[in-house]
Amino acid sequence: MYFQPPIGSVEERNSGKIWPGTWDDATGFLNAKAPKYGYGIHTGADLNWNSPRWDADKLSPVYAIGDGIVTYAQAWPNVKYWGNIIVINHGIVDGKPLFSRYAHVTNIMVSVNQRVRTGDQICQVGDGFTSLQGARHLFFYHLHFDISTTTKLGEEPNNWPAPASLAKTNKKKAIQLVMDDYVDPQLWLQQHHGRAVRNNVLTDKVITEVQPNPPAASTVWYVIASAGSWVHKDHSISAEQVELLPLGSTLSIGTEGGNQEGYTWARISGGKYDGCWLVICKEDRSETYVSTNPPH
Repeated sequence: MYFQPPIGSVEERNSGKIWPGTWDDATGFLNAKAPKYGYGIHTGADLNWNSPRWDADKLSPVYAIGDGIVTYAQAWPNVKYWGNIIVINHGIVDGKPLFSRYAHVTNIMVSVNQRVRTGDQICQVGDGFTSLQGARHLFFYHLHFDISTTTKLGEEPNNWPAPASLAKTNKKKAIQLVMDDYVDPQLWLQQHHGRAVRNNVLTDKVITEVQPNPPAASTVWYVIASAGSWVHKDHSISAEQVELLPLGSTLSIGTEGGNQEGYTWARISGGKYDGCWLVICKEDRSETYVSTNPPH
């Protein structure tokens, strides 16, 4: 798995600059001075793009920062703080759970239990239903984005803190409560941007049987995906990742395989990764990652 920021053009998200392009963070992680919330402590970033005009980020695409499973995709119970929210479970990364949250969004494009990959568009930047609440200046268009390295965001939504609305009377305690569950999303992405993370395991996946629909055996197959192709220990996106094979890598594939989780899988035959699995293509053939024809 590799990670990118949730906003910006393809070139900007690949650049390594966090935050991409001319996007900036209007509030900041652990900010204790957010308007209207007293000593509330902000759990993430408020990403804005106001160049070349104010609210240039209105309805801008929002992307999944990494592979994962959507666990929440609807309005938060108290819409005045959040509007629509999407939460993605990225599994175990660096030995800890990893969840990402995207709030105030509109035009949700994913559903609960849907698998997403790094860079998939999941929604658009919204204003947290401000126009529907008749409060013109409650929120301008922006993306509230945060990252948790505990299972906090896997719990019931009523257990999540609203942005910047934790304890108002004890600032020190409020900061610690946030730090117990959340990390600075800018720093985390700077440390993980573009990095291949191994041993990622999606914790809530139950592996099902692969259907008998194997690709034809061939002496040589080529990795043709520009981002490379992961070798897995089993036929599941959630299975342990063994190695990322770069573009142009060659390998031999047997006749064992089939369709699983929207992808066509095959088992590697011989060589260093004998018995491991990899994705050949999407089940609907809209994307192909490994082919008997070499990359152009």
